[in-house]
Amino acid sequence: MMPRLRSSLSVLGFWFLVACLPPVHADEPDLRTVLARAAAYAFDYHRRFTVLVAEERYIQRTGPKRPAPDASPSRQERLLKSDYILVHDFAGANTWVGVREVLEVDGDPVTTDRQHLRAILEDTTQPLMSRVRALADQQAKYNLGDLYRTINVPTLPLEFLLADRQERFRFKHRGNTTVGDRPVWIVSYEERDHPTIIRTPEGRDIESSGTFWIDPSKGAVLRSELRTGEIPGRPLSTIILVSYKHNSRFDMLLPDDMNELYLTTRARIEGHATYSNYRRWEAEVRIK
Repeated sequence: MMPRLRSSLSVLGFWFLVACLPPVHADEPDLRTVLARAAAYAFDYHRRFTVLVAEERYIQRTGPKRPAPDASPSRQERLLKSDYILVHDFAGANTWVGVREVLEVDGDPVTTDRQHLRAILEDTTQPLMSRVRALADQQAKYNLGDLYRTINVPTLPLEFLLADRQERFRFKHRGNTTVGDRPVWIVSYEERDHPTIIRTPEGRDIESSGTFWIDPSKGAVLRSELRTGEIPGRPLSTIILVSYKHNSRFDMLLPDDMNELYLTTRARIEGHATYSNYRRWEAEVRIK
């Protein structure tokens, strides 16, 4: 049976910050302060991104986990061109979901998905979970490989920094470095609460871990790394890396590059997405 992985859109409880606090120098903030700044940054970030849309160019490749010496006919490649947006309050108050509206597949225009996507977002008469599943299926239908997934969106890890999510995780300050010429903290995280944010469609928990590269003075995230634990009984290794670049038009850090790797029992799935042409998006649909 094909392994499946999706991001849970269920409404989470409201918690606040608990963190592991390493020793710091007198002139540095402590981890609690940096994470509080990151929480405020993540909330403002989501609020501002919901009026933006990005053009996404996304290449996926898949093949055997252990490649043969000669070219294998099972290797595949796909190029998706899409608009990427964040939708607010789809699964309740203070929730966001990244939506990929596919416009082209390998250069061929996609003309039917826009109306279907709008219908899912509009139809508040349907039960929430059926709408969540329909949206997940809509997002995953063009993915290559033997892994059902909807976590391949660049802004997902930023949700973990929201104030009502942080208590679910254990954070540690791992050291300092620079991204470009900007000093940042390397902050690792491990999910410790259940049910987890990422789950299989059957509702089984998938724990998240990874790293943020955070400007300690502002809480801004310049890079993120997301790793997921294994699906119970199904070997799986996942890593998604996202880098952010300052956009002068909107004066904020916006996703610039996403790299992903999934290793399943049989396959290796790779993806590389770039983001450009950010512009304002006046939503035709307001989710209530």
